[in-house]
Parts: sequence; structure tokens; C-alpha cells
Amino acid sequence: MQLDGYVPADELAVSMGKLPGIRQQGILQHGPQVAAHLWGLGIGSSDLGPLFVRCPELVSRPAEERAGVLYSQLMRLGLSAGQAARCFERQPGAADSVSFEPAISVLAPLLAAGSKGAGRTGEQLLGNLLKGRPGAVGLLHYGAAALQHNLNNLLQLGLSKQQVVTALLQSWPLLIYTPENLARTEALVQDELGANRQLWVKVLGSTPRAAGCSEAMFRQRRRRLLRAAWLTPRAVAHSNPQPLGYDWLHCSWLANLRALQQWLPWEVSAAQVIGRYGCYVASYAADRVAGRLLYLEQLGLLLLLVVDKLAAKREWRLQQGLSGSKKAAGEPVFISVRDLATLAAAKFDSLVDSALSQQQQQDDDSLGSSSSSSSPSFEAFRKGRLLQLPAWKQLLAQAEADAVELERKLPPELLQEAVPKSTG
Repeated sequence: MQLDGYVPADELAVSMGKLPGIRQQGILQHGPQVAAHLWGLGIGSSDLGPLFVRCPELVSRPAEERAGVLYSQLMRLGLSAGQAARCFERQPGAADSVSFEPAISVLAPLLAAGSKGAGRTGEQLLGNLLKGRPGAVGLLHYGAAALQHNLNNLLQLGLSKQQVVTALLQSWPLLIYTPENLARTEALVQDELGANRQLWVKVLGSTPRAAGCSEAMFRQRRRRLLRAAWLTPRAVAHSNPQPLGYDWLHCSWLANLRALQQWLPWEVSAAQVIGRYGCYVASYAADRVAGRLLYLEQLGLLLLLVVDKLAAKREWRLQQGLSGSKKAAGEPVFISVRDLATLAAAKFDSLVDSALSQQQQQDDDSLGSSSSSSSPSFEAFRKGRLLQLPAWKQLLAQAEADAVELERKLPPELLQEAVPKSTG
């Protein structure tokens, strides 16, 4: 079994050239044996080629010393051979590890203690993390002492194990930052935002990616956010630090920001939108958040949008003389900004259909008649009518103009890589 059957010789040569001479020789000597071993685990030839190119270190030693050991440990966590391959492709440096067991001995108990695992073991939870975020195999490259030291520091700062696990699911590198790394970033956050230790812990818990921001990147994103929303640094720290992790020159996000200000049925400022809905504004494209707002506007359903669905239902029940805490028949349909942003297409269409049926029933009751109506799915609307709406075209143009204006207001030292990103 030869390697040239899986990867072009020129690509393999370039990849091997990045390794020391002894490891290059190891690939020629052990590569066919490792390939046969991985084939036996169930990795197809189409997957072996990319793996060898992106992670040549893995095939530069005998299978029983490296690939076999590491694959066995990952598969014991519940990963398939193919899923394990994705991990090494994302983090080739993980193949330098002799064993993942030291890291697993720290991470598995942490995940078990900090997760609502519904009976799943820490190993199973760690496997699920790696399936969803293959790059997190980078954590397994670290020794038990280093990971435990960093974990103890996070706990001493004030995070609970559950908060640490929640943060890791958002940004796994949080656990590789040493106390010294975090102390430097904390000093920067305090200097830029006027934040105290309590607010720094809030940043780590809600926006763990901020822990890895360089000084220049942090200041650049902070300034863009403040310009976009006319916020004070203290207001950012107190309300919701999560938006600090986003690049606010993105036109799509600025379109979402404008759309929520314009079409929500209650008055809201840019600062309030970012503080309450920043994660939705900056995590989804404009044709999702702003597009769905326009869809509801076209269907006459905007007034069903509420700040808090549970509170709205409770208020309705009390108005009917019912218990505010018990679900009642005939409850009206309410839609939240979370629904707009996060619901999958089928669930969103179902919610809209329910709202339309409710609206039609109310009309029929008023007129003493019976009728039926239907509307195109949002996906059909997004691909068709939305693109022709003057309001949509105007929104995109305004977002582009906002990005240009925001960039213009930034000082020169914060303009590095500050190129407005298109909504398309």
C-alpha cells in the first residue's frame, strides 16, 4: 500500500518539506503501514489524502506509537475514524502528542461536573464537543498539569464549572490561556471599559473569545462597536459584553441593526438593540434577521413581535382572568427576536402559519364568515419577492453607507483590515 495512491506526489512533497529531515524519512518508512492501519479503521481513500497533506506528522511514526494510539483514544470518546481525521486536519499539531490521556483526565471530569449531561459520561460529552468542534482537539495536546492550572485560575476568578463549560462550548481556547495571559487581557479590559473584576468575569463567561484578542484587535472592535451604537465603554461592560467579540464593520450586521430599530413594534435605540440582541444581529446574515422582519411586515404580523414571550403570555392569561402560570386554550401566537434569528426554516414557517391561522380566525369571527388563506414560505419569499422590495434595497444601501461612515470615523490606528464587508 503506497502513499501515492492517496495523494498527488507534488502535494505530499510540499507537505513533507515542512517537517524535519528525520520525520520526512519517517513518512517514507512508516507511511504505508499507517495508511493501512487507518484504512482498517474505516477511513476511505478520499479522506486519507487530505489527512496526509494537512497532518504529515501523524504518518511519520509507526502506527502503534502514534496514529494508532491517538485514534484509539479519540474513538473511545465516541468519534468515528472519519471524525477523528477531521480533528487532525483542523489541528495538525495534535499529532505531536504521545497520548491524549493526560488531557482527557482533566477535561472529562470538568465536562461531567459542569454539564447537564442527561446521564452521559464526561468522556461522551468530550466526544460530543470534538464532533461539533474538531479544532478543540487542540486542548488534548496540553498536559494535565497545565490544563488543571488554567482551570483553577478560572475558578479562582469567580467562574463556576458550569460557566467554564458553557464558555468552552463557545470558544474552546479559553482553557489554554495561562493566568498571565488572562491577567494581561483583564488589565486591557479594565483600561478600555473601566470594568472591575466582576465585569471581567462576565466578559469571560459570555464572550470567551475576547480572552484571546490582541490589544490592537480588542481596541479596534471596541471602537467600532461604540461608534455603531453611540455607547460608552462602561455601558458595554455593564449591559452585554458579548458584542465586543464581533467586527461591527460588517454590512450585513449593520443591516440587521437598522432593521430591528426600524421595524420592531416598540421604540428601541441602537445601543438597546446591541445590548439585548447583539448575538442575533452579529451571528446571522441580513436576509435571515432583517429579511424575516420584512416578511412579517408584508404579512401584517409585526405586531405579534414581543420583547418577552413568556411575559406576554402571562399578561394575556391574567387579562382573561386565568392563572398567569398555567397554559390556557386559545392563547395568542407571539414571536420573539430569538425566533426570528434562530428558528430553523420549517419551525419558523410553522410559527408564521399558526399566526396567520389565528389572524384569519379572528377576521372570520368578526365577519361571521369562513375563509382560508396561505402565504409563501419564507425561503420562497427570500429568493423572490424580498429582492424586489424597495424597503430591502434601501436597507442594504443604508447599511453600506453606515459601514463607510463608521470606517471614516475610526482613527487611523484602528483602520487595519477595516474594510466594510458586503451584505452579499
